[in-house]
Amino acid sequence: MRAGNLVEGHRIIKFGILFILFCGVFYWITSLGYFAFVDNYTATMLGFLLQLFGLQSTVQGNLVTANGFSVRIVSECSPIFIFILFSSFILAYPTDLEKKAIGLFFGIPSLFTVNVLRLLIVFLTGLRYPEYFEHVHTYFWQTFIIILIFVACLLWLRLVVMVNIRNTPMTFFIRFLAISSVFFLLWLYLDKIYTVISLHIAELLLHWMGYHIHLIPDPNTRVYSSTFNLITFTSLVLATQSMGRNEKIKALIIGLPLMIIIEVIRVVYQFLAHLQEPHAFEIMFAAQHINQYFLPFALWVAFTYKDVFKRAGTQICPICGEEVIGIKEHVRKKHGKKALKKKEVKAVLEMEAQKTDFISMMVEKLRLGKVMEWIRNRLKTKEK
Repeated sequence: MRAGNLVEGHRIIKFGILFILFCGVFYWITSLGYFAFVDNYTATMLGFLLQLFGLQSTVQGNLVTANGFSVRIVSECSPIFIFILFSSFILAYPTDLEKKAIGLFFGIPSLFTVNVLRLLIVFLTGLRYPEYFEHVHTYFWQTFIIILIFVACLLWLRLVVMVNIRNTPMTFFIRFLAISSVFFLLWLYLDKIYTVISLHIAELLLHWMGYHIHLIPDPNTRVYSSTFNLITFTSLVLATQSMGRNEKIKALIIGLPLMIIIEVIRVVYQFLAHLQEPHAFEIMFAAQHINQYFLPFALWVAFTYKDVFKRAGTQICPICGEEVIGIKEHVRKKHGKKALKKKEVKAVLEMEAQKTDFISMMVEKLRLGKVMEWIRNRLKTKEK
């Protein structure tokens, strides 16, 4: 048992290291500007959709204009951060190369499409109801992106890797939307209070560093979007079905203060960036992106690892509720051969067979079988 726990711990630690490494490498590449074309391409796709809706839109680089209303597509609006988190999770997760390839091949285009639809909703809201634009933009900017990535990862785990996670994608998605919507509306009246408090803490740190400055909130800012990561993370935790009440409390006690600390660091380096201190801009943006995207995702994975890192093929017995590997063999041994004819057992077995057939079909369609076999043979040859 101890050996099994040791192996499991090694898998999780390896995943954590690889996930951070992939995120860091992808983020570094984007900071060099190699993915700047994605902003322009996203803008072009948004302009095309607006024309389908009968609007005369023009696209200049990453600027989209229609009926006198304009938006500029920046990195946070494009699928860059979606790509970073989703791809890093897929590449770091301990499973076959074929399954990773299927996840990336189908997942990235799907996420890109949904992201463009998200931008379409935000744009149409700003065009028709400009007074609600800031609120809708804030919610769909950060909160919706995070749940979009989570649902994509859960679908991949469930359908491709065949990990029978308790957090079913659609149920998790609906629970998250319901919880986050309520908290979001409440936070619209509390984010300025939180912003003032974080500014005061940052001000104390700056005084300690020798900068005697008084920080005040921007009077022209209606909604401080950098504060809504607290809502995102809280909603993720509360919507998670695989976490008990004590686990949820523990996650919030650890996660929320950590996010507050990083937000204070972001504010400090935002001030230092205005003074043109070396690397202040880079640290400010890194802290912002870590707080808004990476941290909610990474913390959730850390607190749900028992569910996320189940062995492939794990099924819940519909008769006794036990989690087992090899449901057919389990039912035959524990409940008898006659139990295999029960409707609920047949449904589980048929679903498992369909998933297996789906993976085989996808691998064949992508012609990955022979490629992976060739790679393995090459590696074996080198080892010899």
